Amino acid sequence: MLRVCVRVSSAGALAALILSGALFSSLLFPRPAAAYRASLVVDADSGVVLHAEQPNLRSFPASTTKMMTVYMAFDALRAGRLKLDEELPVSVRAASQTGQSLRLRQGSTIRARDAILGAIIESANDAAVVLAERLGGTESDFAEAMTAKARSLGMNRTEFRNASGLNHPEQVVTARDLTILALALLRNFPDQYSYFSTRSFVHRGSTFNSVNGFLANYRGADGIKTGFTCAAGYNLVASAVRDGRRLVAVVLGELSRGDRADSIARLMDEAYAKPSPKIPVTLRDIDPVRTREPDEPAAGVISPTCASIVSVPGMPRAQGGWSVEIAGTFNTKAKAADAGRKLMRSHAAVLGGAMLTTIERRRKHRPIVVGLEEAQATAACKRLRQAKAYCLVVSPKNLRAAVAPTSAKVRKSQPPKSQPPKSQPPKSQPPKPPPAKSK
Repeated sequence: MLRVCVRVSSAGALAALILSGALFSSLLFPRPAAAYRASLVVDADSGVVLHAEQPNLRSFPASTTKMMTVYMAFDALRAGRLKLDEELPVSVRAASQTGQSLRLRQGSTIRARDAILGAIIESANDAAVVLAERLGGTESDFAEAMTAKARSLGMNRTEFRNASGLNHPEQVVTARDLTILALALLRNFPDQYSYFSTRSFVHRGSTFNSVNGFLANYRGADGIKTGFTCAAGYNLVASAVRDGRRLVAVVLGELSRGDRADSIARLMDEAYAKPSPKIPVTLRDIDPVRTREPDEPAAGVISPTCASIVSVPGMPRAQGGWSVEIAGTFNTKAKAADAGRKLMRSHAAVLGGAMLTTIERRRKHRPIVVGLEEAQATAACKRLRQAKAYCLVVSPKNLRAAVAPTSAKVRKSQPPKSQPPKSQPPKSQPPKPPPAKSK
């Protein structure tokens, strides 16, 4: 059993000391390191923190953003500014959203109730924009209102730039802030919270099933929201009730859907099995405004699920899609990613908020920052070179050329399903080259 003795002058000082590093997590649950970037588990009734790892680290929210979109809709319903059976118009912008959608068409309408369910159950980006434009006039104005609401709830490191969660380098959240939002939904809208437990709904003859598999696979689970983009990784905010005790947990930046479900299930199981800490630490105690923790910029995870970094749904498309290769070349993808993250942290003023991935060229792995305009890429490399750091500006054409061989290699390794494998020719005869395929 791990024992840690700490002598401090006040409970507030203890909270600051505990949360300044990994002490809090190791004190409660010693365990091997996980792939996720941040995590948090709290007792929903008492607000006591049961587990925390980097709870104030800025991360990209992906579709967990829709928790705030729906919060704003619930707020409008309660105030009488929105009706559940109101038909909401679908704009060009809403209908053109990429990623998850209800396939809404420009000029059509959708009931407010269905838009809310679509945003939650299908994680529909078009439904989220419909709600945003109805409540805020424009999505950008609505995002400003979302950020203002976040501040009023105590979400001190959250910034919203859209209603859907599609990647924007300035749209960031933390595990602590998402926990606060989940608790606010539970406490302020107890009658509407059941929307997050709903597993399917029908819209215009089509049935949409929940993308949140955790609801069906964890005992006691009753909400709340998943999120995924290539830069954010796999996020999950979850709530469960066992023996009358409700826990809320957050995991940000996992590498697969299964990993995020496994991580959050393990953290919740551990929290349910352990008694409350003798010295309780609350969400208020770990408020970064109080603890004055360093505020590092968000860095993209870039999930391995994303085979191509050129055509990633939700990745911001700057004019021309320029990139910068940084830090050098490495023998493994992990070493390249680590070196890239370190350089981004040490040069936050230059690369803060950008998204990092890796590419492989000539059997070497290279960290690369994507989604920049040409002027941004040129300025970033100029600053990095002045600091004696390696940097190479990569044009959109060169980036596509660098990624293409990898994509071709993946496609080549998978023979067409419709064609049975050919028998091997005799050893005395060299195998015939495959016929050229039209593209």
